[in-house]
Amino acid sequence: MKNMAPSLCMLALLAFASPCLAHPLPDVAVRAHFEQNGDWMLQVEIDPRSFQPDPNVAPYLTNADLGVTPAEQQAKLKAQAREYVLRVVEVVLDPVVEVKPDLAWEFTAAENVPLKLPEDPVMLTGTWRTKLPAGSTGYSIKALPGGTLSVLYHNTALGKKVERYQILFPGETSYVLDLKTFTPRTKAPPPITAESLEAAAAAAGAPDALCALCGTDSKERYTLSAVAAVAGIVGLVTWLRKRKAA
Repeated sequence: MKNMAPSLCMLALLAFASPCLAHPLPDVAVRAHFEQNGDWMLQVEIDPRSFQPDPNVAPYLTNADLGVTPAEQQAKLKAQAREYVLRVVEVVLDPVVEVKPDLAWEFTAAENVPLKLPEDPVMLTGTWRTKLPAGSTGYSIKALPGGTLSVLYHNTALGKKVERYQILFPGETSYVLDLKTFTPRTKAPPPITAESLEAAAAAAGAPDALCALCGTDSKERYTLSAVAAVAGIVGLVTWLRKRKAA
């Protein structure tokens, strides 16, 4: 049984650490850059995993993979990105103007950084540079109901990032960025905290969420997971030290 202890510790470590090692679910990043003279650059960043039936388990396309991907397949990925954007994001200018961005797609790393290392995850970044239509007073986007992933809304104005950004779920609309002051027209909602969640649950009379397997509430469940993971690490380190000493 002594010989089984290290193995059990390792299994516990892997079981509770595995969620942390999994690839994060991809999202669609929409970044707009505005200049005082009316110049406007729109960028949309898409992880190719978004095209898969289950993006959560799909492997990254790495820079090394891209190096051996035929030109025809690369062109197909860019075409998929072009069609995908039309299904998940809509750009809105006030007063209402129909906007059809003509995005030029390139393979980049995240945040439009050039690919360097073989293991760098590849993103598809579409860029459109244009002039704001005369009389435009506001800019916003919609995460269309047909999408399945979250959309990130980032803005830069006059060379500075607008502090407020949003994570939009399908069917949601972003705040409107005023194109005169380059500030949001509406205030941000108060941040969600543990205290605010507990207060909302108490006001609604909702009971604590119970763990179906162990009968503990959510706080206790996370605590047990953390304790088990730490115990696994401690057990593994102790075993390695004893083995080295022997």
